[in-house]
Amino acid sequence: MAFTITCKAALLRTEGHPLIIETITVDPPQGSEVRVRVVSAGVCATDGHPVWGRETDVQLDTGGRPMVLGHEGAGVVESTGPAVTSVRPGDKVVIMWMPECGRCELCANPRTNHCLSGNIVTNMYHEGGQCRTHVDGQPVLMFFGTGTFAQYTVVREAQVAKVNPKANLNDICIIGCAVGTGYAGATNIAKVQRGSKCVVWGLGAIGLSTVLGCRDAGAAQIIGIDRNDYKGEIAKQLGCTRFINPKTTDKQIDDILKSEGGVDYAFDCIGSVDVIDSCLKSLHPWGLPPRGKTVNIPSSQLLGGAHVSGGYYGNAKPRALNQHLVDLHCTDRLPIEHMITQRLNLDDINKAFDDLKAGKAIRTVIVFD
Repeated sequence: MAFTITCKAALLRTEGHPLIIETITVDPPQGSEVRVRVVSAGVCATDGHPVWGRETDVQLDTGGRPMVLGHEGAGVVESTGPAVTSVRPGDKVVIMWMPECGRCELCANPRTNHCLSGNIVTNMYHEGGQCRTHVDGQPVLMFFGTGTFAQYTVVREAQVAKVNPKANLNDICIIGCAVGTGYAGATNIAKVQRGSKCVVWGLGAIGLSTVLGCRDAGAAQIIGIDRNDYKGEIAKQLGCTRFINPKTTDKQIDDILKSEGGVDYAFDCIGSVDVIDSCLKSLHPWGLPPRGKTVNIPSSQLLGGAHVSGGYYGNAKPRALNQHLVDLHCTDRLPIEHMITQRLNLDDINKAFDDLKAGKAIRTVIVFD
């Protein structure tokens, strides 16, 4: 029998201000929607930008309405709409910020992982442009259509992946964004080859996941670059063979790497044009930097064999990648728990954003159970 759930959520009322813990109502799912009891949610910088008031490529036009942030999440299906076929109540799921309906032209195209079922703007609402979540009777929008900073959320069926019933729901939430992005960036976009030499700039959750991808692809050398020594120690546990802190040397990192013959693959896991430039400069003449934003590239480097590539969520089909990575974690082959710095309850979520901004945390997981 369909019923409305009352629960807690962290609401963004005003960009540039801390989140507010409030009581919300979550209506039953309709059509091809799924209501999920959220067990854990990862705190990512993409969620932090609106909290910190930073401009990004993600433009939020909320019309003054409150929003539930959060796009990394794992939980248990509580109920489903009548059109849902891929999951049922009781299933463990990872919530996917990138939808995959499995039926549209893009989903059928092996060269992309995009989907026609929605985007960042349309997915702020539920089916029919409605909102299933309310506070004091007022509609509440959902960041990326996921809204995982709540005890319950309603998402499209296209945004859940049924996963291994043995999965640890307190860990696997970060697979839905950071882990998949970095891991598949190495294995799917770059296609790192066995015996190669790699460098990873930025050892946050995406960078550490890139290290894991390079490791599993058989890279012989993996060099991690970060300004925080504690991240270097964690990176070594996950497969880094060498760590360099730029604050400990007067030389440019790309000059150091070039003097040693350069690298085969260079990954920007920070999102900086300056870092992309360093990636290019650090390559062998035939190297491949697989991640990056818009940057000017000398034609001579392109003629020499350099490539610059990027992609959302490692350009991999999100449902299959989530399921594969969860299976690896269930068999102790993907030790993502090492990149979880702390676990907090929902009431402490603003501490999580403060620690992330200050560089004190790689990934904070909000635990609801």
